Amino acid sequence: MPEQLFDGSFLKKLEMLTLSAKQLFRGDTRGERRSSMHGASVEFADFRPYVQGDDFRRIDWNAFAKFESLMLRLFVEEQELPVHLVLDCSLSMNYGTPNKFDYARRLAAALSYIALANTDRVTLTTATVDEEKEQFVGPTTGPLRGKAGIMRLMETLSSLKTAGKTDLNASLSRFALRNTRAGLVIVISDLLADNGYEEGFKRIRYGKHELVIIQTLAPQEIVPELTGDVRLVDMETKGVVDISATRAVMQSYSKRLAEFLHEAQALAHRLGASYILANTSVNFEDFVLRQLRTMGLAK
Repeated sequence: MPEQLFDGSFLKKLEMLTLSAKQLFRGDTRGERRSSMHGASVEFADFRPYVQGDDFRRIDWNAFAKFESLMLRLFVEEQELPVHLVLDCSLSMNYGTPNKFDYARRLAAALSYIALANTDRVTLTTATVDEEKEQFVGPTTGPLRGKAGIMRLMETLSSLKTAGKTDLNASLSRFALRNTRAGLVIVISDLLADNGYEEGFKRIRYGKHELVIIQTLAPQEIVPELTGDVRLVDMETKGVVDISATRAVMQSYSKRLAEFLHEAQALAHRLGASYILANTSVNFEDFVLRQLRTMGLAK
């Protein structure tokens, strides 16, 4: 249920938004989004089956008499936006207060809700590695359209759990091979992958997808509150590192973190992608309603 992730008042605010793509995509079907394609808006293009949440005023009753099912009459300039959400479900995401995975899952839900409420097409994919370390990227949902898909998507997101490691390069590369029709790809991850992520993001951009990277980190990762002798345990590999959290060590950590964040931003810039840091200490509603608008992802 959407209410399990958001309250009713926030859902109403989400319905006032639309996702914004910089480039034009040609979808399998058309929706309510206006494209910059040439052609008069009164020029008939195709029919599309009615789904729950569509505008009844757009039903073609002559087509209903012919096909014996509700059909929408669509026009040349009307274009749906294919939206692909890739959610990192690795164990490293299950950390922090507020929890990174809960925050990331709610972000995926909010973005999906906005898209589906505007009759865009949405798929949700999880990026992880199984117990035997075999990379896989599986569509958690097939393509969903209209408000009829909202309940299914919210139930799926509510039931997801973290597990295993993430190999972003392998997962995103496989995603790009399986999704050859260009669309808007939003990757939500902490980007904490042993072998990096650059090759995976390059593969997505080579596929002509528009790429948005939302790096999700907890405040305890951004400014660790550590003192004295500390044992650090890797949540994914279970590797152990013993440190003395001296001032010099913490300054070194801050410097390396700044480099890590800069590397992600710089890569996004080189690839023509969008990047935003999602610090889970930021009020969730403010992040969605203000920061996503500021970066141009929502309007």
